Order: sequence, then C-alpha cells, then structure tokens
Amino acid sequence: MTKTDFNAPYRLLKGDKLPIKLHPSCIGIATYLSKETTPRYKGSSLNEVKTIYSSAIELSDIHQCERGMPSMFALFVFCMCFPFSLFTFYFGFFQIQVVDFLSFLSNIILLSFCLSFFIITSLLEILMLRFDFFTLKSGSLILDRKNKKVYRIVRDYPEMLDYFKNSFKKCNPFYTWPTLVIEYNWDALVFVFASKTVVLRGGPLTTNTLAIGIEDPDFAQKQAEKSDHNKAWDRMLKHEDKPDFVDFFVIGNPLEMDEYSAHAFWTYLRAYMEENGPALPAGESLAEAPPSTWWQSMGVVSPLGARANEWARDRPILFILFLLTFPVSVPLSILWGSFNWLSHKTAFEAPFPPEIRAGWGKALSPQEKTWRPYRQR
Repeated sequence: MTKTDFNAPYRLLKGDKLPIKLHPSCIGIATYLSKETTPRYKGSSLNEVKTIYSSAIELSDIHQCERGMPSMFALFVFCMCFPFSLFTFYFGFFQIQVVDFLSFLSNIILLSFCLSFFIITSLLEILMLRFDFFTLKSGSLILDRKNKKVYRIVRDYPEMLDYFKNSFKKCNPFYTWPTLVIEYNWDALVFVFASKTVVLRGGPLTTNTLAIGIEDPDFAQKQAEKSDHNKAWDRMLKHEDKPDFVDFFVIGNPLEMDEYSAHAFWTYLRAYMEENGPALPAGESLAEAPPSTWWQSMGVVSPLGARANEWARDRPILFILFLLTFPVSVPLSILWGSFNWLSHKTAFEAPFPPEIRAGWGKALSPQEKTWRPYRQR
C-alpha cells in the first residue's frame, strides 16, 4: 500500500511499516464479528473514550496507573543484579590468585561472564526506563464517523532481543523508536473476539480479547500464485479461506474484560460508526485524565495520595492490606508514584496531520476531565 492511496485498506501516514503480521491460526478459537448483524448486547464505552469531536471519538489505550511500573521493574533488576556484578568483579580482580595458566583462564572466563551479565542487565534497565520516560502521552485509536476512517497512533516498541541487537549494532541504547500513524478504512477492518483459557495451579484463568485486524489485500493474488503442493497443504490445515492479518492489535484491557463487556464494547463501536449512535452512552463518563501533580500520581497508584477516602470506600481490602504492610507498602508507593509522575511529565503528544484533525471538528468534551484516582468500571 502506498501513503497516497486514499481508498486502500490502510495507509501509513507516518512510519515505514506496520507493526505486525499474523496468521489467523495464531489467534486460537475466535469469533469474527459482523458489521451487518445487529448485536444483541447493550453498548458500552467501558470508560475508554478520551475525547469527543463533532464527527469523531478518540479512545485511550493506557491506564494511568500503568505508568511507573516498568521503572519499578528496572529498579528491582538494578538492586538484584548490580551488587552481584560488583562482587564478581571484586572477587575476580582481588581474590583469585593467578598461579598457572588454568587459573588465569578461569579468571578471564569469570570476568567475561560478569561483564556480559552487567551489559545485558544494563540494557534491560534502559529498555524498561524507555518504556516509561519520553514516550507518548497516550496511544490513541480515533474513529472518524464522517469519513468512515479509523486512525491509530502507536509507538513501535521493539522486542527485547531486537532492542539488544540494534543497541549493539548502532552502539547506542537510546536510538530512536519511531511513532506510527496509520489510517484504516472502516469497511476493511475485521473485528475478532477471542477467548483463551489457561489452567493454572490455582484453577483456570480465562482472558477475553477484542481485537482489530486488517486482512492482506493481496491474499487472492498470492493464493493464485501458490503451487499445487502448497494449496494441498493449506486445504489440510483449513487455511485456504483465511487471509493473513497484515496488522492486528487489541483494544481494551483483556485482564478486565469478560465476554459480556467485550461484546458490549463492540456493540458501542459498531453503533457509533454504522448507525449514528451516541458518542458516549447515557450515564457513562470519559476516560480518566492524567494526573497533573505528584500528589495526584500518588493517588493513582495507592491510597497514599489524593482521595484516600475513595480507596477506603471502593477498595477496602486493598486499603486494609496497605495499612497492615505499611513498612513495605509506603516506600514502594512513594517510588511508584514518583515514577508515575515523572513518566507523565516527560511524555509528549503524538505527531498527527493537522489537516485530518481539523476535519473532525471541535472537541466537544473538555480537555480537563474530572480526575479520578483510578479507572472505575
């Protein structure tokens, strides 16, 4: 697809490639949702709407409490690994007596292992910190009802092994991660509901996922060019009628989504785009606004901050556990809240073509929403 083909299933407005390519067989047991069939569920936005425009809605894809967690993990890795590296260096340089070639070789191997371990853990810490700081304020999914378009703004985060490889190749662990802006045709999008159950020691755990995919527009041509052997293999695997997804991404939080809420969210999106439905169902509120102060960030992650009374009222068990474990919970909450606040302060707005944004009309919802300490469902 080219960046100028307006009628294509998708266009890359910013960036060089789509984030993912996926075969439908990788999804597992899934239900393909039809835009032509009226769902039997009552629509709900699940408080995912961030901004309402005259002819578009913008969905948020992040919970405010998630910021700061990668930095906490990086701090944990540092506290666990850095003392070990120092001890190994000290032991290798000052404690081992080099009396023959074998002891010298073992010392070199030990120091090489220690140096490699230190470099890898340092890169892991930098990777976690980069997930938190100087990143997008919020990745967005924008539904343009007037033009039947969907826009996705996302940071192209690398896989861990790719990050290590590129860091060594570029000799720079702070190399730029691109921001992607992708335009989809609404009619070309495929909505999929997938449910997966994993049996753990404590019992079965079920995750429900609502996802959007864009099928390979060149699938028919590729099928025609296949050899008879490959076609027979596809028939055996029953893949001949399922195009690859050239892009596939999840909307909503699978950990909080059950079967009813996933279908309710799909019903809401379909009604808005297909039936001129409401931008925000009656009785529902917008997504939580990001905290603007350190004290509000503390309230996002713990009762040790703004609106502690609401934590005590809405989450009494967590509130009691927080009080009972205060020698540990208070320092951890202060660290998490501080990282959360710094993450919000260093975040930046995603670049987006202003001429497209102007076509959505004026933002009808206020930019400063009513702040809440955490997302309420």
